Amino acid sequence: MQPSSEPRTTAAAPADRSSGSRIAVVDKAVRVLDILMREPAGLTPTDVAAGIETNRSTAFRLLTSLEQSGLLQRESGTGRYRLGVKFLQYAESVRAGTALIDLAEPTLRRLSEHTRQSVSLAIREGFGARCIHRIPGPEVEVFAWKIGDWMPLHAGAAPQALLGALSDPEVERFLAQPGERRTRRGILADDDIRAQVAATRQRGWSLNLAGLTAGVNSLGAAVRDEAGSPVCAISVAGLQHHYQDDTIDRTAALVLAAAVELAELLRPSQPLSR
Repeated sequence: MQPSSEPRTTAAAPADRSSGSRIAVVDKAVRVLDILMREPAGLTPTDVAAGIETNRSTAFRLLTSLEQSGLLQRESGTGRYRLGVKFLQYAESVRAGTALIDLAEPTLRRLSEHTRQSVSLAIREGFGARCIHRIPGPEVEVFAWKIGDWMPLHAGAAPQALLGALSDPEVERFLAQPGERRTRRGILADDDIRAQVAATRQRGWSLNLAGLTAGVNSLGAAVRDEAGSPVCAISVAGLQHHYQDDTIDRTAALVLAAAVELAELLRPSQPLSR
């Protein structure tokens, strides 16, 4: 995207408006959330305007937008705004992810040592998967997927493992989403993904051959709860010599064993998923 020239300031422009920068809007929204976090009883638009040092109309627009997003709730009787229940979902998601990482860490480290590859832990998020933890391989760090990164369910071993663990109707809902399903090796048709899902289910693990990074393959397995639903996925990524006919079965067995081990560790508690 080409940088734009800074717009001229006119008398009609509000004094607190940035030069077209969306970052300034985000900053104001965060400031609104921060002051409401300190006021459980809520604040009026006038209070919020004073708190973030802006005019009431700007504060009201921010409050309305945040309310429509589910981040705030408005009391009809008083007109006060408070943090919305969506933050409870965010808090639970963070708590679950942290607990899952702590629980999985020893298993993931052993897997990295035994396979000599990079290891990732991912959870499903919408029609994709988000990496919540990774351990660099002892030989070479080849992981293009960083912590916090999101990938669609057709791309990468961990997302593919999660996709294969979903029911057929859920797979079809994923396929019904608009847009091309690209990999480094080309665009996948719906039938390509259905065949990918079938192969993952038959083997019990997913396989991604240089679909993200040239010369780097990955293999993943879903971690399931007692009902058989996917909680998360474990994957390893390494150079091609780990994926020859005489080595891939060993890698697959180690990844599957790690997935079973983590599932057993999760068994006494509630499933940790999004």
